[in-house]
Amino acid sequence: MLTRDTSSGTYEVWEEKVMKGDKVTPKAQVMASNGAIVQVVATNQSAIGYIGIGYLNESLKGLNVENIEASVETARTGEYPISRYLFMFTRGWPTGETMRFINFVLSDEGQKIVADTGFVPIR
Repeated sequence: MLTRDTSSGTYEVWEEKVMKGDKVTPKAQVMASNGAIVQVVATNQSAIGYIGIGYLNESLKGLNVENIEASVETARTGEYPISRYLFMFTRGWPTGETMRFINFVLSDEGQKIVADTGFVPIR
């Protein structure tokens, strides 16, 4: 079993939506990133871990939960039970470069990059 470190947002979602107050076994190997988990699972047929959907590739299999396939669409709609939104926060209303960045992320071009890299666009 592979798990993320406790400062990870992926870990927080796993704790909240899957573990529901229980703790992952102390025998689990703590990994610093989704990418590290991908590498171990892809090369060890006995390994299992959890990652963000954007890290799935041909060498890994996403698992169905409650008979719902792990996909961009089921994550986007919230149908997949282990999904979450990603929020951006600023101190006050954003201006300058910060506002330009947020506008880019929300633009068609920015959302295309999100989708092209395997993550979940907002539309």
